[in-house]
This record gives sequence, C-alpha cells and structure tokens, in this order.
Amino acid sequence: MPHSYNALDAMDPDVPYYQGQGWYRTFLHLDNPYENGRIVIHFEGAGQVTDLYVFQTHIGRHVGGYDEFWFDITDAVNDFISCPEFGDMYDGKVPVVVRSDNSRNTELIPSDLSDFNLYGGLYRYVNLVYLPPMSVEMLHVKSATSQPYNQARVELSARLHNPQKNVETVTLQYSITDPSGKEVAAGEVERQAWTGFRDLIDLTLEQPMLWSTHTPQLYTSSLTLITSDSKHTRVERFGIREFEFKKHGPFYLNGERLFIQGTHRHEDHAGVGPAMTEELMRQEMELMKEMGVNFLRTGHYQQSRIILELCDELGILVWEEIPWCRGGLGGETFREQARRMLTNMIEQHYNHPSVIIWGWAMKMTGLATSILLINTKSGHLCRSCMICRTLLMIAVKPESAEPIFSTML
Repeated sequence: MPHSYNALDAMDPDVPYYQGQGWYRTFLHLDNPYENGRIVIHFEGAGQVTDLYVFQTHIGRHVGGYDEFWFDITDAVNDFISCPEFGDMYDGKVPVVVRSDNSRNTELIPSDLSDFNLYGGLYRYVNLVYLPPMSVEMLHVKSATSQPYNQARVELSARLHNPQKNVETVTLQYSITDPSGKEVAAGEVERQAWTGFRDLIDLTLEQPMLWSTHTPQLYTSSLTLITSDSKHTRVERFGIREFEFKKHGPFYLNGERLFIQGTHRHEDHAGVGPAMTEELMRQEMELMKEMGVNFLRTGHYQQSRIILELCDELGILVWEEIPWCRGGLGGETFREQARRMLTNMIEQHYNHPSVIIWGWAMKMTGLATSILLINTKSGHLCRSCMICRTLLMIAVKPESAEPIFSTML
C-alpha cells in the first residue's frame, strides 16, 4: 500500500482502463494495549466504493473515493475469535478483506462524464488503530486575529468516539505550542462525556506568529482525554492568519496585498496512478513552490492529507472542492453523497491554515442559470437550487469556521 489496479491502464491512451471490483486480503495479528479497547481500520482514501469484511462479517460500506473514513471492527473481531475454529484456521490471526469498486454508476459522484480518471484501489494509506474505550475522534482548532495582529483568539472543540455511550465525567488537558516549540498556553477542564462536536476551550494568545505564504508559521495543539481507566491524546497543527477578498479588488493576507499565482493539481502520477508515495508528493509540491506558486486548486476532489500538510508547511494557499462535476442533479443517493463528502472534507481538513476556499461544484455551466432562481409559478425553489442551498448551509455553518465558501461553474 498504497496501490491502484489502474496504475498503468488509466495512463495508456490505447486501451480503456478497467472499471470494476478489486479485492484485497490480509491477516491481522491483533494486540490491543488498551483494556476493553477499540480496534479501528482507518482508510485515508480508496476508490470509489469500499466494502470491509472481517472473516464472513460485512462491517460496512463507504461511498466516495477521496474523503477519509474508518470502521470500528471490535465487535466483529471479538465474535470471530470466540469461534472454536479461530485458532486452527488462521494461526490466531484475523482475516480482513476489502472490496474496492470503481464501476460506472450514474448515481455516484464524480460522474463518468468527468474529464479525469476514476481510479480503483486502496491508493492512500490504510491504518490499523488501537484506541481506549473512549477517545478523541476529532479536534478542531479555530483561530481568529485582526489588525494590528497583537492578539489571536483560539478555540478548541472536539468530538468523541464513545461507542459504549459512557457518561462519566472526564478530564481534558490542553496545550498550545508556538512554531518554535515553546508552550504558550496550557490548562485542564472537566466535562461530562458528550456527543457531537462540543466547544471546550476559548483562550487568547499574545503577539501571535502569523501564517503566510512567505513565513508559514505553524502552531501545535494537543488535547488529552483522561477517563477513569485510560488516556488518549489528539494532536493537530494550525496556523493564525487573516485573509480577505476585496469586492472587485485584490486579495489580502494578514493585511498585505498578495498577488495570487496558482496552478491546479490532480492526484496521480505516471506508473503509479493515484497511489503516489510521500516522496513523490513532496517532490511535486516543492517543485511548485520553486516555480513561484502560492495558490493551489486541488481539482476536483478532496486530496490526501499529506498534500494539505505540505501546503501548510510550504506556504501555499488552497482551494479544495468535492467532485460534483458534470453529473447533473442525480437522485437522492447522488445528493446524499455530495452532502456527506462536503461535510467530511471540511471536518477532516478544518485545521489547515492553507485552505481559504471550500468548493462544492465545478463545470456545471448548464446548471448555473438555475442556482439562484425561484420557480415563480410554483413559488418553490427549483431542484438544483435546493441542493445548492443545502450544500451552502453545510459550508457556512459555524463548524466550518473561517474558510470562505465558493463554487466553480
């Protein structure tokens, strides 16, 4: 891993590339260090429809080739190892099977009318993760500053992975370190276990070091969840910056006018397709920076977290979007996937200071005339307007915080 079964044929102009199922199988020796802990398989991206099995048990399905997803396999593993045949069949190991499918499907995005390949395979990392019974699933860091930039407000919010629905009171220890590694804020609070995202910490930093394309300063936040029987820490990097698109005017970053010099990137490479190594990704992004690039459109889909991390480190602004492209409106399955992929993209790449634009559609010129129109005869929003409004509400709700919302027609 990573691997794509379209690494070669999708790059060959003389043959149609394979679109269908590909199967992956492995055997896991599991040794969870946490008592009563959870076992999770985390996919950083797989195309385009993924089904996971533990032995003969179907764990779940994920639809979408670009957003991250994960499955908790704890219960299925426990059921399997309790079988009498367990020890004899696989020498104490647990069989795990993944089916990847990039077959043509008119009810999925991106559409097969798109002008890019819809690869199949496990083309980003797949991680085996051990967790305590309760853990921090996601940590969001919202920062805000304004001229004269002598202070910054930082807010931490988090969501728990708590499948047992434990309601005990937990201790939360937090820490913020500046780009030099110096701790600039720390503390401890108590909260009763919660569901969904919850605001936890609100603090002010003095004389913040600003993230920019010239000096991409990165802070680090950590949140440690302490329960009666375990401890779990989530660490996230973030940056502090202010940006503005002047109406009919230039772009400003931290109060200074910035001339945007950008390019567009698809996530694939000759010989490997979408299964790019970290070395290839870094080489590509450093070459862009050397060219003078300070802005990147990640077309036309959520890209690897590694790319976003490199943009944060190198000082490259990002427009990131979901692959609603040329497929019309589709049915409810189509629209639900668009809603889910937009939500996942924003949640998963929330902390990257490089991201300044979330995009939810592109190459939809035929739809453009109806996006903001109301059917005056019926008084109801047209179908296209309804789905666009729904996606807009996802992009601008409070959880999506500072990055602006945009569309490409």
